[in-house]
Amino acid sequence: MSRALLRLGRLRRTLLGEPIPRPPRAKKRRARKPRDFQRSRVYRWEARHVFPHAGEALDLEACAALVERAYRWREAPDGTTPWAPPRVTDGRGRRHACGSREVIKLPRWARTRAVVLHECAHGMADDQHGPRFVAVYAALLERFMGLDRAYLLATLATARVRVAAELLPTPNPD
Repeated sequence: MSRALLRLGRLRRTLLGEPIPRPPRAKKRRARKPRDFQRSRVYRWEARHVFPHAGEALDLEACAALVERAYRWREAPDGTTPWAPPRVTDGRGRRHACGSREVIKLPRWARTRAVVLHECAHGMADDQHGPRFVAVYAALLERFMGLDRAYLLATLATARVRVAAELLPTPNPD
């Protein structure tokens, strides 16, 4: 319908004293997840500075053991409350690895220390690839791959990847 006809219809209703129908309200949208603003930077940094040190491929049992060690180190269960690490599955039929606090799915190509620790960091941080995730990931790389903390922080700064400094644990002498 043209605008002129719509105006005429409104004018007629107004003159006759009829109520003017209101246009339907737009449906409420679900809240969007925050944008993963530094995902590509993290992946580029990882490819240049972490994956060359990733080492050999692991079998699924070794991946599960690494996940358990990482979560025990991060969460330090005291034994009084029930605790379990995330389940580790083989990621059959998946192209990408994925991780959360409940489950970590690892296709064959993703079974290296670096990728397993990356997915663990997703379960330990709540901001996709944001500063808190990067801080947790850097701490895991330092602890479980033996990468130098200064090297990690310097290369992250060069790659313009933000790191939440307050989440970086103080260096351990062990």
